Amino acid sequence: MIQANSSNTILIVEDAYLVGLQLKDDLELLGYTVVGPASSVKRAINLIDTNAVCGAVLDVNLGHENSIPIANRLDKDDVPFIFITGYESVSADDTIFTNKKLLRKPIFIDDVKTALEDL
Repeated sequence: MIQANSSNTILIVEDAYLVGLQLKDDLELLGYTVVGPASSVKRAINLIDTNAVCGAVLDVNLGHENSIPIANRLDKDDVPFIFITGYESVSADDTIFTNKKLLRKPIFIDDVKTALEDL
């Protein structure tokens, strides 16, 4: 379970600039320390390499790429995360989606808070 306090750092991966900033602001108001938002796989992996994160919120689609490599890295590091998406469905050929919480956009901060607390 991830609860907000000064030692809990959450990574945000979101390619929509304003959505990422709003999510960052909302999570900081809840007491989380936020890294990001990162808008690409490369930037997100760099943030993981340089910051101790205890959880993450990953947008599934990042322009011309997806967040699966980030999810795989977080799984490897035993860092819990949730997915968010604006699409009706996600890639059914990757089993990572079947075991993770998926929130649909527009997301509400109470839903994100609950999902993070449930991790």
